[in-house]
This record gives sequence, C-alpha cells and structure tokens, in this order.
Amino acid sequence: MAGSILVVDDDLFFRQLAIDLLSRRGHRVVAAENATRALEEVARATFDLVLTDVVMPGVDGFALTARLRERDPEQEVILVSQRTDVQGSEVALRLGVADCLTKPIEEADLLLAVDRAMERAQLRHERSRLQDENLEFARFHNLQQRCLELLSHPDLEWLQERVISDLGAVCDAQSAALWVVDDRGDLGLRSYRGLLDKQFLPEKMSPEGPLSLRLREALPWLARDERSTVLYVPLVAAGEVMGLAQLSDPLTGDFRSEHTRDAKVLADFAAVGVKNGRKLLALQRLGLRDRDTAAYNLSYFTDYASKEIYKARRYGRTFSLLTFSIDNLPLVRVRLGASEAKKAVRGIIKALSKIIRDSDVIAKASDQEFYLLLPETDFFGAMMFVRRAVAAVRDEPEVQDVEQRLPLALVGGASTFPKDGEDFDELVHRCRRRMDERRASLQRRLMLDGLPFWDEVDLLLGTPNSPRLPTDDRAEPSRRGKVADVLFDELQVEIARELVRDPGSRGLLYVGGPEIRADLPLAIGLEQAPPDLSSRIYLLGRRVDLESHAALTPVFLEGDERVARHEFILWLSESASYALIQRRGRGATWGFHTSDTAVVDGLISKLQAEYDLQPY
Repeated sequence: MAGSILVVDDDLFFRQLAIDLLSRRGHRVVAAENATRALEEVARATFDLVLTDVVMPGVDGFALTARLRERDPEQEVILVSQRTDVQGSEVALRLGVADCLTKPIEEADLLLAVDRAMERAQLRHERSRLQDENLEFARFHNLQQRCLELLSHPDLEWLQERVISDLGAVCDAQSAALWVVDDRGDLGLRSYRGLLDKQFLPEKMSPEGPLSLRLREALPWLARDERSTVLYVPLVAAGEVMGLAQLSDPLTGDFRSEHTRDAKVLADFAAVGVKNGRKLLALQRLGLRDRDTAAYNLSYFTDYASKEIYKARRYGRTFSLLTFSIDNLPLVRVRLGASEAKKAVRGIIKALSKIIRDSDVIAKASDQEFYLLLPETDFFGAMMFVRRAVAAVRDEPEVQDVEQRLPLALVGGASTFPKDGEDFDELVHRCRRRMDERRASLQRRLMLDGLPFWDEVDLLLGTPNSPRLPTDDRAEPSRRGKVADVLFDELQVEIARELVRDPGSRGLLYVGGPEIRADLPLAIGLEQAPPDLSSRIYLLGRRVDLESHAALTPVFLEGDERVARHEFILWLSESASYALIQRRGRGATWGFHTSDTAVVDGLISKLQAEYDLQPY
C-alpha cells in the first residue's frame, strides 16, 4: 500500500537507509534533517506518515509531533529513538503516536509498523472521501429539489422571492437582489433582501449596452464593490434574457467555484420558471378580461392589488389606486340605447388603455365603474393621471360620438398607499370620497369644464352684485368677495415656507401678476431653497428685474392686459390645493379663493392650455 512518507532524522545514515528501504516498497519518501525543515516540507505537501527521530538538536521529536498534530489531529507519526524507555512513555501515549521503534531497527519491524500506519491512513482517506461524496450528493440533491420547486410553482410573485432566497442559500450570500424582464424588455427590480440599501439599487436596467455581452454569455461573473465581492448571475432561457440576480456579502468572505457552479444550475431552472410564469400570467389575463372592453375582471384586480400591497409593505414602495365612474350611464342607456352605452364604456376603456404603462392594470368593477392600479406612483402622480385620463377620454372617437347626443358625466378619484390606507377596502373608500368631493365641487355645479381660463376667472370672480356661489357640505369651501390687500403677499410667504420645509413634495405652483420682480415674497422666500426642490414653480407677468432664480421659472407675458389686471396663485401638491384670484380696484381688492381640488386642477389645466405651458 504505497503512500507518501516524511523521514525526519539528524543522522544521515538512518535517513538514507529509510529512503532506500521504503522506496523499494513503492512509497514516495522525503527526508528532512531537523524539525524546522520537516515543518517546511509539511507546509508544502501532505504526508500519509511522518517517521521522526526523538532526539534531535533544537526541536525534538516530541515537540515536532505536537506541532504536526496541531495542523492535522489525525496525522500518522512513528517515533524512532535509541532510548528503550520511549515506547509506552507517557509523552508518546499522550501524543497518540502510531508506534515507537528502538534503534537499531530491524527491517521487518520498520516495514510492519509502516504498513500498519499506512493502512490506518488509507482508511481515514477513504472515510474522508466517502464523507465528501455524501456531502456533495446531499448538496446536489438539495440543489435538485430547489430547481424542481422553481419549475413546479408558476406564480411569478412567489418565484421572484424564491429565486433570490435559493441563490443566496446555495452561494452562502447574505444579500441578494433580482431584476426581472418586463413587457418592454427592460430589467426591473422585483425583490431584494439582506444588507442592501434600496436607494443604491437601480429600479431599471437595460439588457443592451455594457450588460449585453455578459447576459448573452449566460454565465455568472464576479465583480468587486466598495464592501466585498459581488456575484452576478444572469437568468437566460433558450437564449432569452429573463432576469439578473446580484449576490453579495458571502459568509465565507469570498465566492468559491462551487458557488458559481451551483448558481449557474439554479439560474437556468429559474429562468425557465420565470418564462413559464410569464406565459401563464399572460394566459390568465386573457381569460380574466371582460369580453366587451378587454379590461380585467374585479376578481383578478383584487388579487393583483393584494400582491402589490404586499410588495409595497415589504419594500417600502408606494402605488396609487384610481376609480372612475360614468354617473349618468343609466340615463345614456335609457335615452340612446344599450348599444350606445356599451360603446361609451368601450371607448373609455380604450382611451385609458392608451395612456397606461405595461405595469398598470385596469379593471371593470361594474357596468359604470372602473379601477386602475398604478405601481410606483405617488398621490400627485395619480392626480395628474386623472387629468390626463379625462382628457384622453374626451378625445376618443367612440366617446365623442356618444357625447354629441348626450355628454358623459365621468368622474375620477385617487388614493395612494400608504398615505390613504393600507388595505384595498380603505383605498377604495378614499377614492370614492374624493369622487363625491368632485361631484359636489364648483367645477361640476357651475359646469366650468368647457370654459377658457379667463372666462372661468371672470365667472368665479363675479361682481359685487353677482349671486352667492352655490355651496355643498361635501365640497371644499370656496369664497368670493373683498379680500385683504396683503393676502397675496402673505400667501406667497407661507407657501415658500412650506416648500422649503418639505422639498421632496411634488406639486405645481403658478403665481401671476402685472410684474415679475425680484422682491416678490415668493422669490425672496425661496432664495435658500435646496437645489433638489421637487415642485415646479412658475412666475407669470411682465419682465421687470428678475433675470434668473434657481427655484423659479419665469414666463414673461408682455402686453397681456388680462394678466396686468389680475393677480393669482394656483397651487396643487400632494398635500394641498389652493387658488386665489384677485382684481385690485380703486377701493377694496375683490377676489375669489378656494381649496376645491377640482377647481384648482381645472384652473391650472386651462392656464397651461392658454399660454402653451408644459404639463407636469
């Protein structure tokens, strides 16, 4: 039974004798004249047996054996000495040496001791090999089970969570993130866990450009960031990129070759699972659509919304829910017939479908009510979408055909998670409350939708002899009459303070008057505004001395007498809606002010159209 043997002895004659004798038996023999040299040899290679003299200059055989056992507790050692008391000594027994031989050594005794030691070493090697094979088998069995589970669950939401969980487990990674391809071919962030900070993870990545070559190779690759090594694992099925996983913070300090190998196997199955999941989702959507309008049914929508709520809670995201209602659809059905009512509904769904994103979902809740879910959309974005939706519906040919005979009373409401609620019922309730507010608003009661901006201003301002504005307990208050001369300036100061206090709040602010001056309270109040102010602020009027301002966008309107005669503030944001319009006369200032969101939004929309201002 041949093996590798290290002979350690300061006696050259014994070293040569042992080399000749053991080499003839097929062993690979290395000799060292002292313990220091022996430790150097052990550091370079592994030996099945160490045959060492006890008495040597410097480090003796006992000390060398102790050092060897520190490196490998199962190292086979045979002690050789001219002293007869070494065999069975307390030190030898404590060190657990294989045998003790006394010089001069009989050839038969040496070969017998070596054979026994080599047999024990071989048995240990075999046991270690079997243990490694069992561990490897268990590892592959575990990997196989994970791969089969990825193929047996077609639900995309479950898959996205499971993929990063399994990749992290097989690669001993504490942190993981996953991007999955969307309908437009971009890679969108779907899940992440561990020590990652979401703000440093891109929401979308293009599979083209720098990533293209790496993804086409379909092989994991390593990179380094500021903290540790990062393992990127592409998910590719039949040459089609389905996703990309990022693994970091390995428990072992670095990723090993078996990590890359297992990640590749798991990613191949995961890619097939994601591809199948997308196909199944597409089939489910086809089967869950309304036959007339192609909108999803309410059952699918509520299930989708519950998953979106789960993701928003887990990852700190936001989304908005919108509801639309055709309030007079029963009247359309009675006066124009069922076919025209269906045409109106079909036209509205078609118009909404043209302006939604791939990730947005529209559903038909009833004959006259529709729901929209807008992922990654805040409340201000939802309000802007309601405006775009109403405009898109008015431009749809099928809707126009119906409205030539009977105008449609379309009203929309929005709510945002978690601002307005943390479950589906709360969000729907909040949407309906806002729809009721719009039904009761001056915008609808005075039928202001078709009026140009300045015509609406004249109507809202009225005169001292004009009748009182209609009121409704459900609507936000609106007033007209005499206002304080200082109100216009004081409001600018308060709005500037609010914008500086919450620079991340999105909104639109229009301030108009005869002159755009550098000493306007708003301009002074925003001089110290942070550069990342999220609201867009515009000043409208005749140029005087305001050349540039970091937070303000001037819109110079030279020679417009209507602007010269009025002052106005129109403010619409996530947390506030307010409008002030006033005319200064010889006596008191006459004005109109309101916090009615529908009126404020309508004024802003018409102002943008009047002066060709870019919508938000």
